[in-house]
Amino acid sequence: MFTLYQLRIFQAVVQEGSISRAAEQLFLTQPAVSQHVHALETELGVKLFLRGRKGMTLTPAGSIFVDYSRCLFRLVEEAKQAVAQAAHVKGGELRIGASPGAGAGLLPDWIFIFQQQNPDIHTILKTEITPLIVKSLLRKQIDIGIVEGKVTTEDVKVIPLWDEEVVVVVGPGHRWWGKTHIAASELATEQFITREDGSLTLAWVRNTLARYGIRPQIVAQFDTPVAAIRAVRLGLGITFLPCFLIQDELKRGQLHAVHLQEGPLVRTLKLLWRASSSHNYAIGAFVRYLAGEFPHVPIQITNEATNQLLEQLKSVSEQTGRIINHTLMKRCQ
Repeated sequence: MFTLYQLRIFQAVVQEGSISRAAEQLFLTQPAVSQHVHALETELGVKLFLRGRKGMTLTPAGSIFVDYSRCLFRLVEEAKQAVAQAAHVKGGELRIGASPGAGAGLLPDWIFIFQQQNPDIHTILKTEITPLIVKSLLRKQIDIGIVEGKVTTEDVKVIPLWDEEVVVVVGPGHRWWGKTHIAASELATEQFITREDGSLTLAWVRNTLARYGIRPQIVAQFDTPVAAIRAVRLGLGITFLPCFLIQDELKRGQLHAVHLQEGPLVRTLKLLWRASSSHNYAIGAFVRYLAGEFPHVPIQITNEATNQLLEQLKSVSEQTGRIINHTLMKRCQ
C-alpha cells in the first residue's frame, strides 16, 4: 500500500509540474523524488504522469488520483484533531534539543507552525552538538532531539526524517562562483571553514574528504552555522552546509552552492527520544505534527480510546486505497 509520504511527494510534483522543482521544495534529491513517484505508479499499476520537455503533466488516471489524495489528507487532518481531543490533559512544556544546523535552519519554522496549532504548549529550543543532545535526553533535560549526527546508544530511539544533500558553499568572487559541479580533487587546495572540534559535523567533513585522499586545510572554526555562513560571504574560505540552511542566501545571490561530480553528499536528519520516555501531551502533539510532515513517523499514543480510533482510521485508509486502485484501473481500461 502506498504511503502518505508518497502522496505528499506526488502532490508536490503536481503543484510544481517538475521533478526538479518538487525536489527543491521538499529538500530531496531529484532521484529520490523520481523513485517515490515510480513506486507509487507501480503500486497503483497505472501511469500518473506524462514526462515531456515542458515538465510533468497528469494522465487521466493521475487527475483522478489528485482528488483522492486531497481527500486522504483531509481525513488525516480530521484524525489529528480527533487524536488531540482524545487527550484529556492539554498544554504543558516541550523541550526540544537540536544540532546547530537543524536548530538554525529548520526548527524556527517548525515551532512557528506547531505553536499556531498548539498555542497552549510552551516550546523551548536548545542547540548543541549531537553527543550533548543525546546526554541531555538521557538526563531528562530535554524531551526530544532533532540531529544530523550519528547516534549509537540503545537508550535513545532514532527515526530518520529525511536525507538532506550537503553542498560546497562559496562566496562572491570565488573561482567556482557560477559553476554547478567540481571534481572532488579540486577541494585539496581550498581553505575550509568548519565546525568546532568534537562536532560530528567536523568528523563527517574529515571522513568525507578522506575518501578522496584530501586532508582539509582549516582556516577557521565556528560553533554556529550562522557564523560560518557570514565568514564564507566575506571570503574567508569555503564550507560544507546542508541545502536547507542556505536557501535565503542562494536566492539573494549572497552564496553559491557547488556539487561534486562524483555524486551528491548526503546526511540524514533524525528524530530522537528516550526509550523510556513518558508520552505526555506536549510530546504527543509535536510527534503528531511531525507525522503530518513525515508520515513514516510513528504516532505513539498510550490512550486506549485514541488507539482504537487510529485502528479505525487505518482500516478506512486501507479501504480508500482499494477504492482508488479499483477506480483508476476501471477508468484507464
